[in-house]
Amino acid sequence: MARILDSWLWVLRKIRLHYDVIGQIALLCLLVLGVLDYGYFFHGWDLLWWRQMVLQEEITPLSVLLHIGGVKVAIILVLTMWSYTRQAAEKRLQRNHDMPITQVRKRYCRFLIMRLLASLDKLIQHHPRMEDFLERHKDFADAVELFRWEARKLFERTDLQLCLPLHEVLPVENQQEKDLLHQGYGEKLHRLRELDIHMMVYEN
Repeated sequence: MARILDSWLWVLRKIRLHYDVIGQIALLCLLVLGVLDYGYFFHGWDLLWWRQMVLQEEITPLSVLLHIGGVKVAIILVLTMWSYTRQAAEKRLQRNHDMPITQVRKRYCRFLIMRLLASLDKLIQHHPRMEDFLERHKDFADAVELFRWEARKLFERTDLQLCLPLHEVLPVENQQEKDLLHQGYGEKLHRLRELDIHMMVYEN
């Protein structure tokens, strides 16, 4: 069991070290598969059709240059899009990485409570039909289970999670957090403590 865990940790370190190359290869594979799937779904072009087209095409220096130029242009466009998205993600991750540990934990606690309160508000709203109330009640029960599951990360961490940065173990959805703060759910949570979360999770 220890060897299996060590091997997974080694693979995880390699992926984190070369994530940009892996992402570019995966994006290129998705692009190729997308072209093949589009051709087969809309025009019936299977792999044998593509092979036949390649064999029938006359190979000349000009055609080789044109194909190489087209591939380069496609790669440049893909890498440009990738760089824009990666820069935005890196800025967001850098902000989270620079955040102190206590701030990461406090922000995570606040996010969990705000999300739970939003689900509670949906439950206590006026529902003219019993079916709507039962559906909201089920959603709230699911929200409570999700809260208890994710809140345990504050106090219980696996060996794999101990190797990860804290902001990756305790993630916060930025857009959802902004929406909840805009709706006023964070106004009365300034005195929220981790002890309060612990009591809600482990004490009946």
